[in-house]
Amino acid sequence: MSTQTPSKRSKYANDEERKAAARERQRLYAARKRAEAKEAKLRESQSSIDLDVVPPPPESVIIVAAAVPDIVPEVEAPLPVKKRVSRKSAIDATVVTTATVNAPTTPRKRAGRRKNDEKGDVVGMNGDNAVHVVSNFDDTGHSLKPEHIDVDIAENVSIPWSSLVQSFSKPLTVESFVPPSLRPTDTLLIPPQPSPTSQLYSLPVTPYAILHIPGNPGLVSYYTHYLAALSDHLSNIPGCEFTIFGASLGGFNTSESPDSPSSFVSLQDQISRQVEMVSHLLTTHPSLKIIITGHSLGAYLLLSLLHNLSLHNPDLKSRIIGGIGLFPALTHLAKSSSGRTVTPFVNIPGVLPFLVVLAKVLVTLIPAVILNFLMKILMPAHEQSARDTTLSFLKSPLGVKQALYLGRDELLHIKDDEWGTSVWGDEGSNGNTELVFYYGEKDHWVFDGEREKLIEQRGRGGVRWIEKDGCEIMQDRWKPRMIVCEEGVRHSFCVSTEFSELMADKTARWVEDIVEKDMRGI
Repeated sequence: MSTQTPSKRSKYANDEERKAAARERQRLYAARKRAEAKEAKLRESQSSIDLDVVPPPPESVIIVAAAVPDIVPEVEAPLPVKKRVSRKSAIDATVVTTATVNAPTTPRKRAGRRKNDEKGDVVGMNGDNAVHVVSNFDDTGHSLKPEHIDVDIAENVSIPWSSLVQSFSKPLTVESFVPPSLRPTDTLLIPPQPSPTSQLYSLPVTPYAILHIPGNPGLVSYYTHYLAALSDHLSNIPGCEFTIFGASLGGFNTSESPDSPSSFVSLQDQISRQVEMVSHLLTTHPSLKIIITGHSLGAYLLLSLLHNLSLHNPDLKSRIIGGIGLFPALTHLAKSSSGRTVTPFVNIPGVLPFLVVLAKVLVTLIPAVILNFLMKILMPAHEQSARDTTLSFLKSPLGVKQALYLGRDELLHIKDDEWGTSVWGDEGSNGNTELVFYYGEKDHWVFDGEREKLIEQRGRGGVRWIEKDGCEIMQDRWKPRMIVCEEGVRHSFCVSTEFSELMADKTARWVEDIVEKDMRGI
């Protein structure tokens, strides 16, 4: 039996504790950055920061020019400044391959979920390869952009450099995440929401990116509500800003394109795509650190990605500071209850092509209204946005074929635990990725015996992690936290608004723990 002792919860008791923790994190971060700068200067690296501050002219206009690689773009001309900044709407939805979501930046408490009418309505993927996010936030916040700042300082008003860093931080785009060789693909990008605490106290902001890997069927639009709620929760972490990005798995494009794959994308090819995306992002943004979340098959792809980078590019792997697997399908998928039901059929010759043709015929002949009605009956747990995504999936050129053949690949190849200590964690190593896995108590895609075996062999302390009492397992702290849900959340949590918001709140707490450890360098 393991020894458990109480520890601090990630949610602070009051604002004073949160502010103190934020100041301590910023102090540690600043000290670490100073050490890195000295080391870079000795090596005559190109990552040094040139900062020129021009003394204010008689009119008391402050001009600051800076070049910070991957963080702060150059300011080419003086920016007139006004004391008051006009308020703008907090939402800006872009209808292309990416949905852009900005939520209000007014201070609010961490706990508690908002109702749908406060957070906005989420509409699923349509046929033009776009995720639409329609929101009705109150116009109570403001979004600072370079073109919005027009301040004329007539009084003794000082502008801290940290606030300029926060306002002018270089945004990550879809092109930052997806290399040209993998386009087109359906994507969802949510820009960072500035922390109200950081704005209030002019704290410097550290940028992070969160990459989400879907399960099968791998359409990212299933996770629109979950990722939007996650962004809202993460805005409460002082001193950090998080860009959230998700891309559909290969072969799941909802619209046809000349560059789309002509045949299904195998499980091994899915791993290669994730490696290529992460390598592209970290190579083009050398100061960025990332956290990866994966659902179901996405958790398997997360571990396979870490394994590949640990073998071929450990420097990039060390910048993946955290990984979170939600309802992970990691070992012996065929032993699960659904796996035992499906495996005999997918191995019968000719069954998969027949199902693909049947799905195409039904979608073509049955009107959309009737299809939607049938889905309400057959998928009572799915909300309307999830049914819209499912309908677009059924109508997509290769979606049904891709899901069936990829599913067969999963059943055939996801078997034994094939990852070593370079992935799970190694005592005394500084390059461990902080891992958290959240299992369902009754998951039809996970065999309970394999889950308990993995917890015993790979989990911290060899036991389930306990959430409710805030207990921490002290031994084997380099190993993953293995949690088993006690709140009845389903494997397909992303089709439910309630479960999406619950899992977003949990994920935000794990992300906060991961970032705090990164700030402290432990």
